[in-house]
Amino acid sequence: MEPEASQSPRERFLSGAVALLGTASLLVGAVTVGPSPVMAKPRMTPEEQLTIEIFRKNTPSVVNVTNLAVKRDAFTMNMLELPQGQGSGFIWDATGHVVTNYHVIQDASDIKVTLSGGEEFSAKVVGVDQDKDIAVLQIGPIGPPASEAQGDGSSKPPQQLLAAAPGAAAPPSAAVPPPSASSLPPGAVPVAPPPPEPVRVTPLSLCSSSADIVVGQKVFAIGNPFGLDHTLTTGVVSGTGREIQSISGRPIQDVIQTDAAINPGNSGGPLLDSGGCLIGINTAIYSPTGANNGVGFAIPVDIVKSSVGQIIQYGKVTRPILGISFAPDQSSEALGIKAGILVLSAREGGPAWRAGLKGSSRDEYGRLVLGDIITAVNGVKIKTSSDLYRVLDKSAVGDTLRIQVLRENTTFEVNVVLDSNNPPPQPEQPKA
Repeated sequence: MEPEASQSPRERFLSGAVALLGTASLLVGAVTVGPSPVMAKPRMTPEEQLTIEIFRKNTPSVVNVTNLAVKRDAFTMNMLELPQGQGSGFIWDATGHVVTNYHVIQDASDIKVTLSGGEEFSAKVVGVDQDKDIAVLQIGPIGPPASEAQGDGSSKPPQQLLAAAPGAAAPPSAAVPPPSASSLPPGAVPVAPPPPEPVRVTPLSLCSSSADIVVGQKVFAIGNPFGLDHTLTTGVVSGTGREIQSISGRPIQDVIQTDAAINPGNSGGPLLDSGGCLIGINTAIYSPTGANNGVGFAIPVDIVKSSVGQIIQYGKVTRPILGISFAPDQSSEALGIKAGILVLSAREGGPAWRAGLKGSSRDEYGRLVLGDIITAVNGVKIKTSSDLYRVLDKSAVGDTLRIQVLRENTTFEVNVVLDSNNPPPQPEQPKA
């Protein structure tokens, strides 16, 4: 077989061009199938930055509150301290006061407060306001301040607490006595325990008033729903001027309604505005299942400041009273009373009794004799018990109310001077 003829210059040029194009296609393919360049991190919107800043700033002020109860173990018969409820709270001031809901700590044998950093304290109850579902706790004691406190409780800088073991009976700053020499082995040198490490606490900022809250403004709720600590939810003010029932049965008025997700464990936590200051305490939800349905309620900061201030100063809340017991609204309606408050009894020596009001009674045959019916106070019509409580909440001890009363078929007015629900103790009389 004859050898192949040598290629012409034209053929050699074409072969080289084809080889060059193949190499270029491989290189392009390698570039095409390679990893794409890293995309730049997207910028956050101003709204997202505001939300992050509010959470970052206020999270150190929010605490977890655990309700502990003493129960007997069914097998060992030992008494154990077990959690029976959990909620949220927040640091009120630099002296270690913590504010939460009363129903969070109700029937507790001990209360444990956990700070955002994980430090645990056994808290004592300073006082409660069952009518407004508010409780004030005390943790501490306070260590040396991180800086000089300035202004009121809403603007004080972080302070330092001395860390405490949960349930400790002695204050953390108390000196621990060294072991006796007889209990140590020969040559052993006792070592003093390290001093407790200071823990920073940051009081929450308070809004000046909740009277200017409007429907539609954005709100932020921070709490511990279902034990998930420091959870943030957002929403808007859905309504104002709502009314819910407290544990004592007295209505809480001017409550804030919000669609921010509030679940079991959020109770006692703060509801904040876009400025990061407190406008209310998350306290209840409207839900047939117990989970969030988009209808939550918060006690407004105006009520909170009034109750907490009195509790810290006096250990209790003082409110004006008429000194009467009255029939529930449903019972009054069943008796044919369309509007007004049916007086069942007037406490002897009380404000209503001094003004001459009469309660209900029974005649010699056991038939009910209706007492006085309060129809108006200071010219304001009283249709239900909520109307009466609304007037009393705006009054003070010692105020005089002009009360319109219906007795049988006669209407008249009397002046009633309000007394305190917590009168000061009477001095002891000298003994002969």
